[in-house]
Amino acid sequence: QIQVLDIPNEIKVGYSPIGFVRCGRSACRISKLKWKMGKETGGKKMEDPHSLKSNEMAQCSFQPQQPLVCDTFKNCEGLSRVAFMDGNGVVMLGKVVSCERKEEGAAGGKKK
Repeated sequence: QIQVLDIPNEIKVGYSPIGFVRCGRSACRISKLKWKMGKETGGKKMEDPHSLKSNEMAQCSFQPQQPLVCDTFKNCEGLSRVAFMDGNGVVMLGKVVSCERKEEGAAGGKKK
C-alpha cells in the first residue's frame, strides 16, 4: 500500500524505483496496480487503474530485483515501511501488506 508524493508525470506498471527498507535497498518493479484512491476518483476506490498520479493512495504489487528483507505491517512495523526513491527524491512512501517469500533451497544444486 503506497502514497504517491509530488511527481512530474504518472506512474505505470513496469516503473522501477529504488525501494529502501531500513538499511536494505533494491530496485523494485511495479508488476500490478490493484486499486487507487484520490481526487480523481472522488475518494472512492478505483479497481485496476492504468496509472498513478501525485497525491494518490494505491495498493500495488512490487517485485524486488535483488534480495530485500521486509515483513508485513502486522508482524513488524519497522520492517514494513518502504521509501521508494528515483534519482535524488522520494517518489512514494508505503507499507508492506503481504509478502511472498522466495524459497532459497530450490535453486542450488548438490555439491559432490
